[in-house]
Amino acid sequence: MKRITAIILTAAMLVGTAALTACSKDENGNGQSSQQSKASQVSKDASAEESKEEVKDISAVEEKKELSASDLNEINAFIEKYKGIPDFSSESDVISAREISKDKAITLIPDNSNYSFTSLVTEQFVSAAASAGFKNVIANESNATASFYNDELEKSIEKSNIVVMYGDIDKDPIAAEIEKTQANGIRVLSAGNVGKDQKDHYVDHTIPINYQLAGKLLADWTISANKGKVNALAINNSDSMLSSSVYKGFADEFQKYVVSGYCSVLSGSSIEIDNGLSAKIKQAIDKDPNINYVVVLDDAMINDAVSGVDQSGKKIKIISTGGSLAAFDAAQSDRIEMLVAQSYEWTAYAMVDYALRVLNGSALPQEQDVPVRVVTSKSINEDLENNTYSNIEGFYEICFGANFVTGYSGLWNL
Repeated sequence: MKRITAIILTAAMLVGTAALTACSKDENGNGQSSQQSKASQVSKDASAEESKEEVKDISAVEEKKELSASDLNEINAFIEKYKGIPDFSSESDVISAREISKDKAITLIPDNSNYSFTSLVTEQFVSAAASAGFKNVIANESNATASFYNDELEKSIEKSNIVVMYGDIDKDPIAAEIEKTQANGIRVLSAGNVGKDQKDHYVDHTIPINYQLAGKLLADWTISANKGKVNALAINNSDSMLSSSVYKGFADEFQKYVVSGYCSVLSGSSIEIDNGLSAKIKQAIDKDPNINYVVVLDDAMINDAVSGVDQSGKKIKIISTGGSLAAFDAAQSDRIEMLVAQSYEWTAYAMVDYALRVLNGSALPQEQDVPVRVVTSKSINEDLENNTYSNIEGFYEICFGANFVTGYSGLWNL
């Protein structure tokens, strides 16, 4: 990241030691007895199922009259709102980041470093945490195994003051290690896998990011393009809680505005990506000659969606959400019609901001500002032609501008 690193500090990956405490803490930082901790664990176990969205076909919407002009105008205006570089927006109080983070260490545990979006989030998290004043920033490459997660949690007990777990990390196999970390006074936060109105299980806090907004925009795009008459095939990652969160936003908007149509859901596992998923997509398309949109809920499945449509020989439009390099490439090359882009940079800053507020005992926002942007091949190429930055590697570096850097600097009183 040449543009951003010119503005913010680069973190030193140092090793620190945090003071241990004998008891865990509640939401206000007060000590918990072991009995209270067990009661809390029961509550966390119960919330495990609440955090998992069901992804079901919308077999048919209630037949309605034509989409009204006012509804169509409202939908188009909403899409238009997200086409430009977003402004920084936060209702949180100003905090003194460097006073809060002084002599403290923060750990990021990412889901899979082989995924470009996760790798970019990690890189920016390290820089953002350093600029906020953390003495030590621990963010090792992840192979997405339970043993890695357990090892990082174990290390955090002596080396860190707070932990952020990012991405689609299954907490069930590592629940005991999470609880052990918490029992030693280390708060564990989660981000990047459930929507703002859901709570990830076992953790102390779930950073509230509105992932359902991306699904809403995906639905609105198809509705606008087809005047409310949509027969969609949604491609869901059955291993991804984030994928199902995006779908919830899609389904709610779809059922609200579509005047005739349906949405079938094809669920594939992560193992099937580039390994048979495209054939499943082709088969689904072959069985349904009325599909007019393929909606990809996990950008790791874009290539399979494109391949499946190509194999079918049909001209079906594809849209997706995501922020990986492959997703931007697919949008720029017009392999997909539209991308609801997610910002790895903004996500990283939002996670650091939330961690600072937890450490400080500050009021926590109901929604952490992490915007999305609607981009197409045309808008990407126009932005690249008109950009004022030098030494950029691609559109992903300028997609969201730099408003959030100055915005967080002010919010953190730097």
